[in-house]
Amino acid sequence: MGAAARADAAVSRSARKGEQRSQGSGGPSRAPYPANHSTRTRRPQFALHSHHPWGPAETSGGMQQRCLAVLLAALLARQCLGKTLRADGAVRSGAKEEPHPPPEPSGAEPAKAPDGLFGSKGDACSACKFLATGSCAMYNTCICYATNSFFEVMGVPSPTDKENWHWACGNEGGDKYELCFSVNEHYEDTFGDKKDPNKPKCPV
Repeated sequence: MGAAARADAAVSRSARKGEQRSQGSGGPSRAPYPANHSTRTRRPQFALHSHHPWGPAETSGGMQQRCLAVLLAALLARQCLGKTLRADGAVRSGAKEEPHPPPEPSGAEPAKAPDGLFGSKGDACSACKFLATGSCAMYNTCICYATNSFFEVMGVPSPTDKENWHWACGNEGGDKYELCFSVNEHYEDTFGDKKDPNKPKCPV
């Protein structure tokens, strides 16, 4: 037997032994696992404490202390700012601020009709002017309007009293309210009286 024949016989024997091993084990052989390898699936470990997105979570006591500190700081800042503003105003004026008394009303207060309303638009506007010019709060905010509350209704007998006038500081009531005083804003106030820019009736 030559060398080539002996090599072919050796290869055939090796192939037959491999097939016998595969049939005896039921499939291709697998490498064994290492001694320290575990076939169980590992589960991720989660921390027992929660994570705050902006940092560690605070306890209720810590949050209360922080809120109290912020509140106290705000109160102190407000007191300091108020003292600073009052001191600054006193320094600029050079004297203590004196209270401004209410001004004297302009004109005379008209009498009402027996029904408790005013008998004309002029009377209603005069009443508005008298009351508004006697108070700086109203003087600086009130614009006198008047309206007649009498409206004709079809099918209802017309009453003898058709003049039932009211006044108001503004025309928010609707188009039925008419402006009392048309004035020149450069020389007159909203009630038709002349004004002195250097000596206002009610300084703001």
